[in-house]
Amino acid sequence: MIVANPWAFGQPAGTPRTLTSVVAAPAAAPAITILASATGALLRSQAASNASLDLGRISYFKGASAPGETSQKNSRSFVISTRFALKVDCPGSSSSSKVNVTMSRLDVAVSHAITIDGTTLGSAAQTLVHSMPCGSAGEHRLDVEVPVSTPAGSIGSTVSFVATLNR
Repeated sequence: MIVANPWAFGQPAGTPRTLTSVVAAPAAAPAITILASATGALLRSQAASNASLDLGRISYFKGASAPGETSQKNSRSFVISTRFALKVDCPGSSSSSKVNVTMSRLDVAVSHAITIDGTTLGSAAQTLVHSMPCGSAGEHRLDVEVPVSTPAGSIGSTVSFVATLNR
């Protein structure tokens, strides 16, 4: 599970708002582990299928404040970007086994968009990696776009990563 917990200010007055993006993985085999990226945001609460990315305090006017993240803005929104890694383990499978990794957004929040590696997430499962070797890790980019019209306050999302053995 990745939880991105940035404080956001989209409005000129800069009222703090918490932006929470949660990414979860099921406990079934194969298992996905979320790892910190050397160039990514701080990873907290790391466990086999549970972790949080701390995006820190963010602002439309001041940008990103935490190491490992960047921000871009336009007249309609701002985007906070960071990197994270996923590792897939396949207990009981051969070392040559490969998995297909899909992702989907489990919430229906329209106040912000979540994009991973250029794919905007929705409720339908979408492929993140077509053929990933078991035991390997891959780095990915997370973008959270927040429209400036979003009211100050906490927003959150849940994204599911699922690894399926290629047969």
